Amino acid sequence: MLKLHYSSKLFKRYLSSALYLTGDKAREQFAVLVPYLDFKHKLGDFERLKRIVRLRAYPIDCDNLKLQWELYRDVEKRKQDIERCRTELQKRIQQSTDEEEKKALKARAVQARDDLKMLKERSYAVADSFIANNFLAIPNDLHERTPEVSGKVLHEKHAPPSSKSSGQHNLVEEQFEQFGPSCLYLTGDAAWMDLRLPMRCCETFQEQKYILFCNPDFVRTFLLEAAMVPKGSLYLVREDDEPEDKVNLLHLCGGGSLLGFLGYFTKLCVFPSVLPLRLVASGKRYHFEQTQSNEVHMFGACKTAQEAELLFDETVQHCRTFYDQLPVGYRIVQVTAPELQPAESMRVDVELYDDQERRYVKVAHVSYLSDFLSKRIAFIYQEGKAQKFPHIVTGQVLSSVDLIKLLLRNGIQVKDLPFLDTFGAK
Repeated sequence: MLKLHYSSKLFKRYLSSALYLTGDKAREQFAVLVPYLDFKHKLGDFERLKRIVRLRAYPIDCDNLKLQWELYRDVEKRKQDIERCRTELQKRIQQSTDEEEKKALKARAVQARDDLKMLKERSYAVADSFIANNFLAIPNDLHERTPEVSGKVLHEKHAPPSSKSSGQHNLVEEQFEQFGPSCLYLTGDAAWMDLRLPMRCCETFQEQKYILFCNPDFVRTFLLEAAMVPKGSLYLVREDDEPEDKVNLLHLCGGGSLLGFLGYFTKLCVFPSVLPLRLVASGKRYHFEQTQSNEVHMFGACKTAQEAELLFDETVQHCRTFYDQLPVGYRIVQVTAPELQPAESMRVDVELYDDQERRYVKVAHVSYLSDFLSKRIAFIYQEGKAQKFPHIVTGQVLSSVDLIKLLLRNGIQVKDLPFLDTFGAK
C-alpha cells in the first residue's frame, strides 16, 4: 500500500544523492543511471561560471567549487598513476626470467593493489562532496536572449471592451470550495472550465502536429534531482517494506508536469529521424500542501540548439493562438536571469491581466533547457558512432485553477467562451 506523508520532517531522510551514487553507496543502493558529467564545459572557464552564478544570484561558492575540483582531479590522477604502475609491473613480471626479481616485482604489485584499494575508498568522500553536492548543483548556462536586469515584453494584447459587472467577482467564492491547503472542489462554471480548458488547449497543440501523451503521476527522487526540482515541493510517498536508508524514493508529481515526461526519456536512445519530438500531456499537478490543478505540459526535443530555439518560438506562438481566444488582456514576458529555475536557460511567461485586482497573473510558461537536462538523464540520439544529447524545450502551457479564478473574478463564464465547445454542439 502507498501512503502519502505530509510532514516536512521526512525530507531530512535525504542524506545523499539518488542521481549520483559513489561506489561505496552503490553496494547498498541501486544506481538507476549515470549522468553525463561534462567537466570540460562546466568548469573549463571559471570566469564564465562566476558570471552565470552572479547574474542568476545563485547560491553557489565558485571558489570552493574550484578547490574541490582540483582535489578531485588530483585524486583521480593518483589513481590513474597507480593503475599504470600496476600494469607496468604485470608486464615486467611476465617478461622477467629471474625468480628473485619476479618476487620483488610481485611484492611491489601487491603493495600497488593495496594502495589503489585504499585510495579508492578514500576517494568516495571526495567524489560525493564534489559531484553530488556541488558539481550537479551548477545551474544551466544562460541563453543570449535572457535579459540580465529587467524583463522584456515580447507581445501584449489589450482586453476587449466589456460590460461585465465588477460585482460578479464573487463567483470565485461561490464555485471554489476550499477545504485546507490541498483540498479544493470546483462547482458550476468553474468545474466545466476545469474540464474543457485543458481539452481545448491540447487540441490547439495537436492541430500543430503535437502527439498527445499520458504521463504517470509518480516519479523517483533521482528525476527530481536531474530536473533540479526541490524535493520538499512534492509529496513523499512511503512504500511498504521501504528501508530507512533508501535514497531513491517515490513522489507524487502528477502527469501534467515535466517530471511526468522524464521517466519515459531517461536512458532512452532515439533515431535522429524522429527528431524533433513534439509532445503534449494533460493531467494533474500536485504540490506539497498546495492546491492541485489540471495542467497542460508540452515537451519538445531537437537535434541542435538552432532547431530548439525555433521550436521555442513556435511554442510561444501556439500559446498566443490559444490565449487570443480569451476575452482578457495578456502579455508574454521574457524573464530575467534571477527569475529562471536552475535547469532553465531561457523562459517566457504568459501573464493574464486581472482587471479586478489590477495586476498580471502568470498562467503559463515556455522554457528552453538546451542539452542540460538530456545530459543529466542520459537521453541521447545516435549519429554514426557518435552519441549526442537532444536540446529540450518544455513548458506548462496552461494551469487551470489560476486561469479559472481570474476568468470568474472578471465575470467571464462558460457562455462567454464559445471556443470551449469541445463536444461539437451546434
